[in-house]
Amino acid sequence: MFTPLFLILAQSATPYGSPVPQTINPSAPMTMSEVRFNECVDLAVDDPASGIVEANKWRIEGGGFLARHCLGFAHAEQFNWAAATKSFAEAAQEAEIAKYPRVANFWAQAGNAALAGNEFGKALEYLNAALVQGSLVGLEKGEVHLDRARAHVALNDYAAAKTEFVQVHKLAPQDPLGWLLSATLARRMSDLTQAKADIAVAAKLAADDPAVALEAGNIAYAGGDLVQAKANWEKAVAMDAKSRPAKAAEKYLAQLVTSVAE
Repeated sequence: MFTPLFLILAQSATPYGSPVPQTINPSAPMTMSEVRFNECVDLAVDDPASGIVEANKWRIEGGGFLARHCLGFAHAEQFNWAAATKSFAEAAQEAEIAKYPRVANFWAQAGNAALAGNEFGKALEYLNAALVQGSLVGLEKGEVHLDRARAHVALNDYAAAKTEFVQVHKLAPQDPLGWLLSATLARRMSDLTQAKADIAVAAKLAADDPAVALEAGNIAYAGGDLVQAKANWEKAVAMDAKSRPAKAAEKYLAQLVTSVAE
């Protein structure tokens, strides 16, 4: 009775993030180029097509790696991950040569874009380059380890991903996505004790997130607790019926009813 639904759960995907445009907001006064970069990124977010035009115009004018990095964000806003990855990586290479202090962030964005574009080997390469700089700390460093974990999972290297999550929880303990994804990984590795512990932390940090409720239901089902599985999936639907996790939960609930009837 469990087999059909278990096959779906084994393949269930948790929504992953993609590059988030970040303007420069250092403690020291910004240069004119950094001011223009912020303006360029704002335009890329509001109107990606115009952002591409502006970034390319700035590059021709000598905007260098900041202009190229803005171009990456504009492509990312259009979900053109190949172009975004290329622009971010080229910007990072130029920024590294120029010894720009935020080069690690540039490499991290390149890795994140590659991850969004399913170029997992390339994502690890760029994320490693971000860590090698030695300038990332706290949450920023934790997010790089989280992206590395996601890449390892995609490459079916669960052991490596598990090691990455140790760093994620150490550096970014307040990030519910880290706990959610580590819970999902633990379930896939049949470590339900760890999965339950991790999803409990995620639920405390993001009590209203349907993705967390969905995974809590998945874990309960994997442990044979149909009552708790049903309750969590219904909770996911109630939180946001139009969300992707809710749609998955609805499918599982329907199959649960069918399997019980059989």
